[in-house]
Amino acid sequence: STRTWRLVCILIIIVYCNGPPPRKSTEILSGSWPEQTYPEGTQAIYKCRPGYRTLGTIIMVCRSGEWVALNPSRICRKKPCGHPGDTPFGSFQLMVGDEFEFGAKVVYKCDDGYQMLGEIDFRECEADGWTNDVPICEVVKCLPVTGPENGRIISGALEPDQEYYFGQVVNFECNSGFKREGPKEIHCSENGRWSDEKPKCVEISCAAPVIINGYSVSLEKIYKANERFQYKCKPGFEYSERGDTVCTDSGWSPQPSCEEMTCNTPYIPNGIYSPQRIKHRAEDEIRYECKNGFYPATHGNTAKCTSSGWVPAPRCSCKFHSIITCFLIQKLANVVIQMLNHHPRKQGSEYQPQFSVFCCYFSIIYFSSFVKDKLVIVVWLHIWVLYSVPLVFMSVFVPVPCCFYCYCFVI
Repeated sequence: STRTWRLVCILIIIVYCNGPPPRKSTEILSGSWPEQTYPEGTQAIYKCRPGYRTLGTIIMVCRSGEWVALNPSRICRKKPCGHPGDTPFGSFQLMVGDEFEFGAKVVYKCDDGYQMLGEIDFRECEADGWTNDVPICEVVKCLPVTGPENGRIISGALEPDQEYYFGQVVNFECNSGFKREGPKEIHCSENGRWSDEKPKCVEISCAAPVIINGYSVSLEKIYKANERFQYKCKPGFEYSERGDTVCTDSGWSPQPSCEEMTCNTPYIPNGIYSPQRIKHRAEDEIRYECKNGFYPATHGNTAKCTSSGWVPAPRCSCKFHSIITCFLIQKLANVVIQMLNHHPRKQGSEYQPQFSVFCCYFSIIYFSSFVKDKLVIVVWLHIWVLYSVPLVFMSVFVPVPCCFYCYCFVI
């Protein structure tokens, strides 16, 4: 038999991968991988850099000339550090990163009135966890303070060598005869310093004041606490309060001054005066006249403006005969009323007048004056009465004035 031989040619193409295999910045390639080609199926194993972690093993394999990840979901992620920790009387802020994970940094800050114990105020999340310890905040303290010379601390005082805490207040007071220059109180501020320098206590002294429209009676130029300065005013001027003043820690009290002497506009009931001015000064003189029935209460009809007011006091007094006239009119009116009320009646006569008196209207007019230095208020009481008079052939009611009374009250 004849055998036939066939030649079969098989073409096998082998594709290689270039080395070394690629890696990410978060990964470390295990083993040694020189720069050469690597055959199909070659595997490269990776691990994460410090501060990163992954679940499972990261493997890349050479396939068709390319390195391909067997498990693409396996990547290196930042390692978490957990909460950095709170500090009493303080707080922190995340300055680097968005989570408490590798690479993050938190910075601590103390509350007002507290300061950090130490210089390190931050923590960083590294591969092994947070660096440094949680900072400690302690209350701010101020150096000891003592009372000023010629003064003392009246509240908030501690032992001479004892420090003060933030917010504590110290009040000062000067001894008698001294005044404070500076703040009344200081407090320990948040930066560990006192809010101000403690005050000084200086001796109280007052320079002799310059008196406008006046002059000094005392001869001293400098006065100490509670010493008095005496002065007088020039003619036509008077003390605003009194003729002396006392040296105090705030200066002279009361403030010495001389004011122009003036008199109030005179009020003369039942009289008029001249000249009429808005302001009457010292030594100004007025002349006044009284109305009918009155006369000047003092000798003459002039008055002068003095430090005591108008001298003599201008006033008009009621003339004595006017008072007598009032009295006589009163008596006469009473008699008339009695006659009208007790008029005899004619029995059986058509003309029988009947008299009745009663008040239906009255008015009061009064004025005041002085009689022998006594105030007299004269009241004129006009009384209108109505009485009926039956007349022959007609009967009408006739209103007529019956009387008026004059009363004098001496007060």
